[in-house]
Amino acid sequence: MGLETLEAAGVDLAQDVCGFMLETFQGWGAVFYPKAFVQAIEKLCRQHGILLAFDEMQAGFGRTGKHFGFQHYEVTPDLIACGKGMGGGVSLSGVIGRAEIMDLPEIGNMSSTHSANPLVCAAGLAVIEELEGRNLVVETARKGELLFKGLSELKQRFPDRIGELLGRGLIAAVLFRNPATGEADGPFTSRVAERCMQKGLLVVHTGRESIKIGPPLTISDAALLEGVAVIGEAIGEIVAEGRA
Repeated sequence: MGLETLEAAGVDLAQDVCGFMLETFQGWGAVFYPKAFVQAIEKLCRQHGILLAFDEMQAGFGRTGKHFGFQHYEVTPDLIACGKGMGGGVSLSGVIGRAEIMDLPEIGNMSSTHSANPLVCAAGLAVIEELEGRNLVVETARKGELLFKGLSELKQRFPDRIGELLGRGLIAAVLFRNPATGEADGPFTSRVAERCMQKGLLVVHTGRESIKIGPPLTISDAALLEGVAVIGEAIGEIVAEGRA
């Protein structure tokens, strides 16, 4: 629903809308929004006193080659929700925001059964130490260039099968299409994901036309390129089987 539609429906943005929340990228395909689109949303929020929040569950803590994924849009959110990479595999999540917002609830009102669990908090601190000590945010941006260079070479090898390459840093999605129709090809994608698994490489099977790739931020260059090579082998074998 566009801004004009909301206004035509009699919606008062300043009175009726308290917040706008964006997933930093659409998870199934690592689909980032156009920067101008997100910046227009931020401008609208500032004009009408609306909170701007980002879901950084997948994008935060270095995954995209920046500390947080929203930084790719050059905007400043009021709140960000974090998890997954925040705990390095341990169940940890959190909300980060401006003090004047975070301090609104009284003590104890923002809590849960496992709030401030010592074990997971220790894991979160260890993650931050690793990110800083090993310069992993910068390294992720560098390794992302290697990853997408390798994937681009696969796209050149299979131009009729690979439609798009999406993502930033060490989060990528390969979108497959039917060579006859050009339409999304979920079954072929599932076969690629399964063949990769049989070869010892785990990719994220989304159940549609994309496979997602999200290696550890600490992965070596050699292992990263080996993974890309395995994906290429899997695609090549399945294409050949289809022609046999």
